[in-house]
Amino acid sequence: MTAHNLTYSPSRLQHISQDITGIKLEPVVALSSSRTVGAEVLSVLSPHQQSECFFRHQSTMQAVMLLETQLAMLKNDVPCNNLFINLPITVLTVPETFKRLYQLKSPPLNIEIVEPGLFFSLSARQRECVVLRLQQLTLQGHRIWLDDVDEALVHAFLSFRLPLCGVKIDKFAFWRLRTSPALSQLVTLCSQIAANVLIEGIETDRDQACALQAGAGFGQGYYWPSWTWPEE
Repeated sequence: MTAHNLTYSPSRLQHISQDITGIKLEPVVALSSSRTVGAEVLSVLSPHQQSECFFRHQSTMQAVMLLETQLAMLKNDVPCNNLFINLPITVLTVPETFKRLYQLKSPPLNIEIVEPGLFFSLSARQRECVVLRLQQLTLQGHRIWLDDVDEALVHAFLSFRLPLCGVKIDKFAFWRLRTSPALSQLVTLCSQIAANVLIEGIETDRDQACALQAGAGFGQGYYWPSWTWPEE
């Protein structure tokens, strides 16, 4: 698969925000076989926007509306039937947004909880609500992942178990640890809270070898070209 620089306007995406100009699909790869097994759905933003900052200021309703729009656009022609999508944990704490997510008409998704550390800032009652709603999504066939996990965060989740399918190790943690035994230790800890471990930030042959040697099952990064998806 090759990367294309495609944007399109007007777009159904732009009723969410004028700064969203397209969809990018980033391969999820099985490290042992180098086979693409899924794709993460990401937004292409205007050049002046910084991704983390942009989505941090997005409302929970906008997050769900964006997901609905992306899935509708990809519905008929998507080149992958194992999609990874990103949602803030607040979508699970607001009844209106969770209802829309729960009623979503789509095949089972890999739902990545972004900024998962925010879970520990919730009240006890909100945490219980999140766990219940994650269980409901799991019963629908969706698979729950924690996104951007590092050494500190993994220890917190070891003592508070969630119904998880997988953990994605943060790219900065990978770059920091890739030449040390600490990477294997982090992968081992992640495997104690979920069956699947994915390492982000893989950019070279050596990165792929390090991730595989550390015990991770899956990888993502610039090593495998992403591709954008036109609306029409």
